[in-house]
Order: sequence, then C-alpha cells, then structure tokens
Amino acid sequence: MRGLLWVAAAALLAAASVAAVLAIVDRGPGGSPAGDPARLSAPDCARTVRVVTGSSFAPVLDALRPTLGTGPDCLALDAVVVDGRAAAGRVAERQADVWIPDDGSWAATARPGLLAEEGAGGAGTVLATSPIYMVTDGATAARVRAAGGTWRGLAGLVTAGSGVRLAVRDPNGSGDGMVAAGSLGEAVWLADGMDASSAALSAALRWTRTVPGDSAALPDRPGEVGLVPEYALFGRTPAAVLTGADHTALLRYTWLPSATATETPERAAALATLLAALKGAAAAEAYTGAHLRRPGGAAPPDAPSGLPALTAGPLKTLGRHHVDHVFAAWYVQDRRSSILLAVDVSGSMAEPAPGTSTPLITLVRQGCLAVGRMLPDRSSLGLWAFGSRLDPPRDHRVLLATAPLTDGQRAGLAGAVGRLTAQRTGTGLYDTVLAAYRSATAGYRPGVGNQVVVFTDGRNEDDPGSITARQLAAGLAAAADPARRVELTVVAFGALPEVEVLRTALEPVRGYVSNVRTPQEVSAAFLHAAASGVPG
Repeated sequence: MRGLLWVAAAALLAAASVAAVLAIVDRGPGGSPAGDPARLSAPDCARTVRVVTGSSFAPVLDALRPTLGTGPDCLALDAVVVDGRAAAGRVAERQADVWIPDDGSWAATARPGLLAEEGAGGAGTVLATSPIYMVTDGATAARVRAAGGTWRGLAGLVTAGSGVRLAVRDPNGSGDGMVAAGSLGEAVWLADGMDASSAALSAALRWTRTVPGDSAALPDRPGEVGLVPEYALFGRTPAAVLTGADHTALLRYTWLPSATATETPERAAALATLLAALKGAAAAEAYTGAHLRRPGGAAPPDAPSGLPALTAGPLKTLGRHHVDHVFAAWYVQDRRSSILLAVDVSGSMAEPAPGTSTPLITLVRQGCLAVGRMLPDRSSLGLWAFGSRLDPPRDHRVLLATAPLTDGQRAGLAGAVGRLTAQRTGTGLYDTVLAAYRSATAGYRPGVGNQVVVFTDGRNEDDPGSITARQLAAGLAAAADPARRVELTVVAFGALPEVEVLRTALEPVRGYVSNVRTPQEVSAAFLHAAASGVPG
C-alpha cells in the first residue's frame, strides 16, 4: 500500500507540471522490488536519469526535484528503491544510469563490468554518511564500557556467551545490517586477523536477533545491544547510545554510475548535472531532512540529544571478501563451496598444541569435521593427507576424493578423518600445494567458492626431489586460470622463518598464509575455510 501512495503522490506532482519526477516503488521481502514502477516523465524535460537507490536516501532525491526540474536544462529522475543484495541485479535489469546504495560496500555484489571504474564519472564519491551506534540499556552500556567501549570489546562479550546479545537488521536486506555486522567482524580482523574475524561472526550469530524488513534493530530486552544507524534514531529516546572507542562504523551513501552510462556522452552529461546537485550547497536541506550527514560533517541540527561524539577514525568500506564473510556467517547457503583440505601428517603433528595435552593432529581432525558440518549439501569436499612419498611418487594420499556432500560423502569424510594419523615421514609441502592447486583448478565448480586449504607446520623438509619455493611460484603462476579462480590458503602452525618463504611463493595466485599458534586459532582457521562461501 505504501508503494501505491508514493506513486499516486508522484502522479499528482506530474499533473502540477513539476518537471523533475521521482518514481519510488515499495520493496518486497529481502529488499527485492515488489513491482515495476509506472514510468513517470516530465514532458518539458528532455533528459531523464534512471536511478536505483536505497530507501534511506530516497528522501534526498525527492527533496531535490523542484530544483532539478527548473530551467531549460531540467532533469527528470526515473528511480526505484531497492535495498540490500537485490539492488545490484536491479541496476543491471533496468540498465540504470546510477546506483546510490546505502553503502559503497554493496558494489562488491555487482557483476564485473556493470559499474564504472573508481573515479570515472565521479564513481566512488561519498554523498552522505550515517554512523552506526551501539544502542542498549544503561546496565549493558556499563558492561560494554568496562570491556573497553570498543567494537572489538563488544564482539568479545557477545561471542563469550556473557549474556550480552546483539540485534542487527537482516544483512541481506540493508546496509544497516550488513555494515553493522561487517564492522563487528572488521574490528576483530584488524586486531586479530582474518580467521579470528570469521570465527567471531560465526560465534556471534548464535547470540544475535536478526531483525527482518524495515524495522530498526532497536534492543527489545535487557542485555541486548542494537546496532542502529543515526538516521534511524530520530524521534526516539534510547536509554544509552555508544560509539566505538576503537573505530567508527559508518554507512557511506555512494555514487556508483554504470560503466555504460559514463561512456555515453549524453547520459554522462545528465549524470554530471545530478551529481553536481547532490554535492552542492543547495542540497544541505535535503540531507538534513533525510537525517543524514554530509561527508565529514556534523550530525543534523535536529539529531536526538545525547548522541556521543565520534572520536575514533572510521572503518574502511568493506571489501568483497569482507562482505562475503558477513553473508556466509548469516546464511548457510552462502557457504556453498568446493573445498580440498590437505593435512600434513609428518611427525611434528603428534606434538601437543601449546598450553594443552592435545596433539595437533587431533585439533586438525576436529577442524575437518567442523568444516563438513558447516557446509551445505550443495558444497563439495575432499581430503588429502601428505608427507613425503605417501603414495609414490606422490607426496600426498587421497583419503576422500572431492565430491558433492551427499549423505555418503559426509559418512566418507568421517572415515577419512579417522585415517589422519601422524607418521614418521618428511613434509613434501611445496609439491603438495602445487598438486592440490592444480587438482582444484581442473575440478573447478562454477557458481561456488573454490578453495584449497593446506594445514602444515610450515616446513618443506626431508622430501627427496622436492621442488623449490621458486619452482612452486612458477608452477602456481602457470596453473592459474582467471576463468577458474581458486583461493589458496596455507594454515601454518607456529612462527618458523620458512613461513615467509612460503608466503612469497604463493604471491602469483594471491595465496594467503595464516599463522596460528593456539588451539583457538586452529579452530578459527577451519571456520574461515567453511565461511568463505560463494564468490561475490
């Protein structure tokens, strides 16, 4: 019904000869459009810009209509509101000239080539911001402050099962939720690394209430911390509002023109007119009316009282991999992957993990089983053991061939993991890394994330005839196929100098080396493997 009222209002404005018209439609569940808008155009405006925008930015465009619609160079806006992950597809479907989402990180969900390169036609320009706060009751605010008053401290309270819980808008349907969850993970990533971040998001989900639809994620019980953008707090009087002492989480409303529009002179000129209006001083009132800040600006003058000052530097816009982490943590189907696990079974794996009496190989077995539990049925999984000449002339032995995770494959995984035992053997690490990467590339599955994850102590030793680190790098470069992208991760236990040599060898395929030193970090590395998910 709300969508019909908006369209009716727009039609009345057109009848009153307002030259610039903004057509806005309601959204279906998860941010998808409920239907196509009636095409509204101004008869005396020769130029029209097709826009896809987020619901919290639409009031800005609406407020600028009278200005855009005057004079001989007037501009009509044909716009739809689509929030969340559905928006990128809508941009492509309607061949929009520009996308103005509620955060620039949504660009990671667009297909390659859809959007203009950074800087072209103003691409990447931040038009407005809205900081994300921690909103809670007084007693819980005191607990967050005692934990440092930081995003990382909040993550620690939540993941520890301390009784502090989160409320987050559905990340699939809005930047409010996706950036809020991503900021929590990002604070952990910056402090403790990528694997710890992935583990923190996965653990936090258990203690998080995901708020569907358009409602703000305000706390509804003691002990709950709602992650809420500033614009959604207008007209409300929360008991306690905190901002991170380590980082400021921020929605960035970003100008993302399509590549096609910036390459077409007439469309590019119309876009330049709209961008100039959005950046100009005359737009200040429009942003205030939408309860948004200008980049680097103060809160709107009618902001709720008691909002804390933003003293910490802002987190960067989430990159593609970081966005994937959020979705994979929240939605099991986003973990669809084809993963080949290769596990070092040399003698050092029988040694206990630091601070425990548990052999390292036991932790690895547990991690392999955890990956199998976390992956959905449409995933594939395989398992190798490797040492030196375990299956001559190969250094690795296939314990479970990579195949879809049917009930039979899951049962096979349990049996294969049981055969992971430490042996008196060398470590043919370089040969195995190259063999696993080639195997995953040859068996590439489109539409899912393809990965190789190797767990080792980081040494390549006691392996007669082994290739060198330089030969490994050359072999990886030759095996890489841009059309069959495989992520390569080596989880190295300890801080041996050989790890840096390995890190350099993986550079041709942008491989990642994760150093782990504790049982918790071992578990986090396997959780990250399972949560990498479908490529954006």
